[in-house]
Amino acid sequence: MGNYNRRQDSGNGSGLWAGVIILCIGLFIFLKKMGLELPNWLFSWPMILIAVGCIMGVKGKFQGIAWFIVTMVGCIFLVGDIVPFDWNLRRFVWPTILILIGIYIIGRSTSKKSQYEKIFSADDSANSDDFIQATTIFSGTNKVILSKNFKGGNVTTVFGGTELNFSQADIEGEVFLEITTLFAGVEIIVPSSWDVRVDVNTVFGGIEDKRIVPPAIPSNKTLILKGSCTFGGVDLKSY
Repeated sequence: MGNYNRRQDSGNGSGLWAGVIILCIGLFIFLKKMGLELPNWLFSWPMILIAVGCIMGVKGKFQGIAWFIVTMVGCIFLVGDIVPFDWNLRRFVWPTILILIGIYIIGRSTSKKSQYEKIFSADDSANSDDFIQATTIFSGTNKVILSKNFKGGNVTTVFGGTELNFSQADIEGEVFLEITTLFAGVEIIVPSSWDVRVDVNTVFGGIEDKRIVPPAIPSNKTLILKGSCTFGGVDLKSY
């Protein structure tokens, strides 16, 4: 029952923001039909991207890079439609996005490495097998986690696919796994006895819970998924 309520709350939050966007679009169209002069760019798809990116930023407290990429893409295409240029600004969109993704991944990997080193120094029982740090770009990754004291990690997947199998792993208490999915897919397999909380921002993507939900029993093993899923998908499974 606890799992269901948390998934329901997450779904209600996403539905609220989707409803706000649709309401605003309908309101603008209604005002235009009434004869009110509104700029055409208010009804363009770049403007929708900007709105979605801003909502992502607010929900995620402007952490990560997914919200910024979505907003930036919308802004670049919107500026190209509003302001006439002698050259095509849009040809720089994808190179700029790739550069930003690269900078973000490098900075994130460095910060996470420092964080793990601090944990190692503070916890004598921790070792490198208890953490996962995977970056997949234009390829696929399949990892089986065997740690009986898994403590978390971060997974970045860009234009590729990642499969994480925790069926033989174990955790104690709350463990955070941060995922960043951009034009990619992630599959996460967990033991049926684990509780899983999902706190992932999605834009033109989705999170599908395909787990076999056991009877409602108290669990001291909770995997918390955080991060963002943009133009991709995350599947949760259990066996």
